[in-house]
Amino acid sequence: MAFALPKFSGFIEHKVDPKYRIAIPAAWRVTEGEQFVLQELSKQGVKLIRVLTVQALEAAVTAINNHSVCTVGEIREALGELYANILTVSLNAQGKLLIPKEWSDRANIKAESSVVLVGRGDYFEIYNSTDYPIVDQSQKSRVFASMADLGIFTS
Repeated sequence: MAFALPKFSGFIEHKVDPKYRIAIPAAWRVTEGEQFVLQELSKQGVKLIRVLTVQALEAAVTAINNHSVCTVGEIREALGELYANILTVSLNAQGKLLIPKEWSDRANIKAESSVVLVGRGDYFEIYNSTDYPIVDQSQKSRVFASMADLGIFTS
């Protein structure tokens, strides 16, 4: 089986326009007619918006359904929590993603502010640019500590 590079990699800083739209890099855009799924999350106390493809959402649903140590009720509750915190959206003709104002407010994203788009393989995340370093440093510390023996993240 051949290794395929992930669709969403790297990070990019962008400015939110006055209508709460964010330009998505061309390489990260879905095919015309396809949709993205927004998910509200929090990491290390920082609110963010995760942007998934429909296929990535399907993989998350499959993982929940196949969770071996959960009861049917717990699985149903987890799916309910997932579905309660998502929203289906499309890019406009210019490749911009509209983040509803209520979602933007909850993620500390203001009109005409800077955001960071962070590729995470099969999804990407959107952070307020002042909040992202908090999550980034915390995650780096954990990864560097837990994977130090591999020599991939440190020399």
